[in-house]
Amino acid sequence: MSQIRYRVVFSVTGGEFPYCIHLTFKIMNRRLLITLLCGLFTFALYSQSSISLEQLYRKFANARNVEKVSLGGLKALLFKPLSAKYGNGFSISGIHVLELDGCSNEVKQQFNTMAEKLRDDKYEVLLKANEQDEKTRILARIEKEEIRELVILSLGDEPVLVRIKGKFKPEHIQQLVNVDNNGQ
Repeated sequence: MSQIRYRVVFSVTGGEFPYCIHLTFKIMNRRLLITLLCGLFTFALYSQSSISLEQLYRKFANARNVEKVSLGGLKALLFKPLSAKYGNGFSISGIHVLELDGCSNEVKQQFNTMAEKLRDDKYEVLLKANEQDEKTRILARIEKEEIRELVILSLGDEPVLVRIKGKFKPEHIQQLVNVDNNGQ
């Protein structure tokens, strides 16, 4: 590149604007453009390698042979009395379940692969459990010290995604875990 500058400097005659400066800016612009393109390419690859929970749910909600249950809105209002009586302070506003047991192995494998890439800043990981042929993830979206959404992901031969939307405190989850551990 220095050869180019050398030629340009000696080809300039008279009192005109030195073309070597103009060419240097072009080279700098090219370098800057290449650097920016490399950065954007890296960002695009990183974006493709991570997936949000909403993207995962939408992609597989309409898959063939998936069992999908959605309870929200008016249906959730029917559960308010039951929630008040048996829920120990839970306020559930919606439940969404995707069960991929009846899907082809290709769809299950695709779900497992995409769920492994799940990276959503809105959710905090509460539990990660890995067994021989099954993985479980429990995520929570927490706002103002209240859990607004609880997500249970089961990966393996029988993949399941459960989303429970509502308002409950972490202590309520702890009470449920303690009740389950005590056999009550």
